[in-house]
Amino acid sequence: MRRFTLILTLILGTALVATACGSDDDSTEVGGDIPTDGEDTDAPADEPDDDGDDDAPVEEPADDTDTGLALGAGPYPVADVSVRVDLGDGTTAEYRLACLGDTATFTGDAGSLDAAAACLALADTDVVDRVTTDQYLDRICTEIYGGPEVAQLTGTLDDQPIDSTVDRVNGCGIDDWDRLLAPLLPTAAGA
Repeated sequence: MRRFTLILTLILGTALVATACGSDDDSTEVGGDIPTDGEDTDAPADEPDDDGDDDAPVEEPADDTDTGLALGAGPYPVADVSVRVDLGDGTTAEYRLACLGDTATFTGDAGSLDAAAACLALADTDVVDRVTTDQYLDRICTEIYGGPEVAQLTGTLDDQPIDSTVDRVNGCGIDDWDRLLAPLLPTAAGA
């Protein structure tokens, strides 16, 4: 009988300790959420936290659909462009520009060029036409020599292939280099 009383006392004592270790707030319903300051009490309750930690809120995985933008959406086109520049004085530079909607990066010898500005330039219709089509080859250009600089651009821009050469041997090339492609190419006067 003494053993039975000891076991019953241990069970009741354990139950009492478990109850005492619960919440400090006696007004909380079992299974109910405790609203915090500034929390909407009329909002539907979150799903129960099954990880055993009643104090930590359930974290939902990050979802880009909340912003309404697709993954990689942003002001930049999707582009992967390799640039090889020969300044005509023995100085060459090679770099790569990668644009993915919301990211812009240069790798290699891009110097002080700004990747964000370069990716924004690739979104301009005139620039797209210049680097993806041959329409700029049949222009009437002034015969003004701007310098020995030559740049080769290869890669893709919004799934269109790029294989374009830009030089400064006439007015059209100078305009292309200085106005259209300035964010992609170093300045002619010392890169």
